[in-house]
Formats: sequence, structure tokens, C-alpha cells
Amino acid sequence: MEHQIDPQRIHHAWDNTLEPTLEVASGDEVSYDLLMAGHGQVHEGASFAETNFDFDTLYNLLGPLYVQGARPGDTLRVDILDLQPGDWGWCVILPELGTLPSEFPDPYLRTFDLRGRAEAELVPGVRIPCAPFLGTMGTHPDEPATASAFPPHKGGGNIDTRHLTAGTTLWLPVWCEGALFSCGDPHAMQGDGEVCVAALECDMRARLRVTVEQRTIPAPYFRTAGALTPKVDAAGHHGAMGIAPDLMQGTRKAVAAMVQWIVAEHGLSKQDAYMLCSLAGDLKIFEVVDAGIWNVGLTLPVSVFTDQGAQT
Repeated sequence: MEHQIDPQRIHHAWDNTLEPTLEVASGDEVSYDLLMAGHGQVHEGASFAETNFDFDTLYNLLGPLYVQGARPGDTLRVDILDLQPGDWGWCVILPELGTLPSEFPDPYLRTFDLRGRAEAELVPGVRIPCAPFLGTMGTHPDEPATASAFPPHKGGGNIDTRHLTAGTTLWLPVWCEGALFSCGDPHAMQGDGEVCVAALECDMRARLRVTVEQRTIPAPYFRTAGALTPKVDAAGHHGAMGIAPDLMQGTRKAVAAMVQWIVAEHGLSKQDAYMLCSLAGDLKIFEVVDAGIWNVGLTLPVSVFTDQGAQT
């Protein structure tokens, strides 16, 4: 069967005392009209000074979805059938958050027109292809009974995995009767790492199929239908390395080096370069076995620059 979940039944945190919004059978499809993170708190064309962020109500999750036959120890299979972004979106740099808080102490916000577009323009000459996904998909983790929507958990939650695009399958451990699945935090695009603290946040029309599998998995799994980043692979990538004895220190070095390269080679402001790393750059662990010094990389597809004039 096909269902439409009530778009008014929003919740902002994980809470297993909530009455399920919808009960479905294993194998049913559910359509969602999801509001962007910060709906009503940020408006198209706004500057940061014109926002009124409330982090207690920032995420607008729909659910919980009760799936018949789901028991603790089972697995919930979520087939991502269709994802359609809304008309516009936003990205932000926030003080004291993100990968490089000391280098970016001031807030910075951009909004993006997505109407009829397959890409978003950061600045003239820099366009990032849309690859929509839901930042939050999860089953309730059972304990604690209530929890913030921000950190991911053993049932998934705010996993911000950019590869969960249409055609991908996600498997989640079930911890509560009925699975109690919720989703939200829709993104038009994001790089692996979401390094400035935000993706391109937008509204989303989503269609998912949920199926109970009577097996136990140790962690969330996913499987894509093809290449991880098919829209940007053909033109190559520019990479920066962060070599350090600590993975976070290496991450910061790689991101800072990439920001510096974008500013020097493509003339973006430092803030726009950092935002570009969050929207299109991919953090990678190149190695973790070499005498206590690790290598973390950030790669950026050169196809986002319409001049294609990338230099080393």
C-alpha cells in the first residue's frame, strides 16, 4: 500500500512516548512533505542578522512511523525511492561550531534558488550539482526515552550520509516495537564531512518503502545503486592532505589547506570557500596505520568551477 504521512505531525527530538503518526505494513510505501531545518527561522534572501534560529526546534522530523511486525533485534530496510527538493535552501557558518571555529568566529549565511535547477550557484562561476538526501533517518534507540535530534545514535538518526540518495537502500537496527522510524533534515547537497556545520538545507518531497527483515545487524548499513559521486567524477578532483597524530587535527589541516587553495586559485572569499568545502568537499581517511601519524584528506571536484582553471 501507499501512504501519505501527516505533514503537521512534526516532532523536534527522539521521544518513544509519542503516539505513532502512522502505522503501516512491512513493504508499504510512505510519502513525506518535509520542512527544511530552520523552517520559519530563516527566509529566502535573508542575512544572518535577519534569522532567529532556535536549536530546540530546528529539526522538523516526521513520524514516528510504526511498522507492523518490527521487533527489537530485527532490521528495518528503507528503500529511498524518490527525493525532490523544494524551491530554495540555505547554508550557514556558525560561531564556535564546524571544523574551523577559530578561523571563522563570525556568522555567515547564504540562501540559494533551487527552482527548476539541477545545481546551486554559490557565487558566479561556482555551481554545485544537486544530490538530494535526508540528513536524518532513524529508528528510536530505546534508551534514553527522549534525546536531542542532533547527534546520531545506534538507530541512525542524524547520520548526514550524503550517499543516501534516491535508489539507495538503508538498513537500520530496530530497538523498539514497531521500529518507530522518523526522518527529516532534508538536504539538496552536502560534502562528506559537512565541515562548516551545515549542508544546503531545503524542503523535500520524499517517498520511502519500509520493510522488516528478521535479522540483526551491528550498525546501520547502506548500499548505493552505482558510483558514490557520479555527477562530479568525470572532471577529476583536487585534494588537500592533513598529516597529523590526531584525526581531528588532520581534518582541520586538510580543510584549512583547501580553503586557502580555493581563495588563492579561484578568488572566492574565505567564507564562501569554507562553505564550498561543506557543500561539495569530501573528507577521506587516506591512512591510519603509519607509525602514529595519520593522513586525512579533503577532495573537491574541479567540475564545480565553471572556468575549469584549477591549478595546484
